[in-house]
Amino acid sequence: MFQLHTIYIISLVSQSTSALVLSLLAWADRRAHWLIPLAIACGLHSAAIYLMPLWRGTGRWVPQAFSAAILILMLYLFHLGFQVLIFPHQRRSARMLAIVCATILLLSALASYSSLWCVEAAESAAIILLARTIHMVSKARMRELRGPLRATAILLFALALHFLVRLPFELYPSSRGLLLLRESTILLVTSMAFSFLAIYAAETRRRLHDESRLDALTGLPNRRAMEEGAAEQLKLAARHGRPCALLMVDLDHFKWLNDTWGHNVGDQALLAAGGLLLRAAREIENCNVARIGGEEFAMLLSDSSVAAAHALAEQLCGDMAALRIWVGEEEVGFTASVGVSALKTGETNWAEMLRRADVAMYKAKQEGRNRVMLCTDVLSNTLAEETTRTAFARFG
Repeated sequence: MFQLHTIYIISLVSQSTSALVLSLLAWADRRAHWLIPLAIACGLHSAAIYLMPLWRGTGRWVPQAFSAAILILMLYLFHLGFQVLIFPHQRRSARMLAIVCATILLLSALASYSSLWCVEAAESAAIILLARTIHMVSKARMRELRGPLRATAILLFALALHFLVRLPFELYPSSRGLLLLRESTILLVTSMAFSFLAIYAAETRRRLHDESRLDALTGLPNRRAMEEGAAEQLKLAARHGRPCALLMVDLDHFKWLNDTWGHNVGDQALLAAGGLLLRAAREIENCNVARIGGEEFAMLLSDSSVAAAHALAEQLCGDMAALRIWVGEEEVGFTASVGVSALKTGETNWAEMLRRADVAMYKAKQEGRNRVMLCTDVLSNTLAEETTRTAFARFG
């Protein structure tokens, strides 16, 4: 048996526990796969802490080559984990992995020739890897993770600074200062595991927040998200005197569609309608779309007159009628009724605007469905204002 310093014992237990916890979190939460390289890094560090005292009596180049390889691989895994977190859809390049593998082989060759050169080269490579990771983490545009990522960037910077300070001390392997620096480096690496857990907690909270504001079927914002966004937009519109319009879109005979063709076809109809509305919203500036009920969708158009909103509603109504769902060899079509309302002067209440659009939508259903209706209590005033503005523009 061998005796370990208290710092080594604490670090060994912490890193082993962190590796286990991060692995369990990655296994339980498949969307947190960015934790996998970080868990492996923690496991490698705990293995290095455990094995180094055992190898003190062996040949000098063996522990040096082992330490250098573990250090470079661990920092590469740190970089990879943060890369997957910050850029989840970015294609991974094999070039950096090839460079890391080549560096490890070079360090192993240097260790057999000169342990001092191996250590100096390993710490220089570690500084470069850390600099790349710090740059990536500090530039991440993730508002909800800003605090934990900044704390992690500070820890990474402190670790890089430690390696930089250690470079001249490595010339005196038996010095007390080098021993203290090595122990403090181990503590810094160990503390990284806690920052990983803090990032995971913040990322999970952000994801739950976003999912609570998304419709599970269509992926569109739900009523809660729409209300929050609309309240802010209507305040800005009222403050700057900008027009706003709201479209209430409701699929016709949706219960009959479900009862006749099954709920799977009904879900496909909702997906097709939501996709159509989302594509239309992306082509319009300052337009938000959401699924606010069973078969009801809403579109809020900022900086849009009621006439422009009416033209868009007519286009959407026709496009909706042209959609088809295939059930075996049979095709199923559906239509939608659309109600349009406009923001009254000085109004900031989303609920009233929605109520008027809802009334207009039900009027469209009463008139035969598959049509657009304007809210009558704002139509005359809005059209009068537009006529007046047109006359002034024409006659000066």
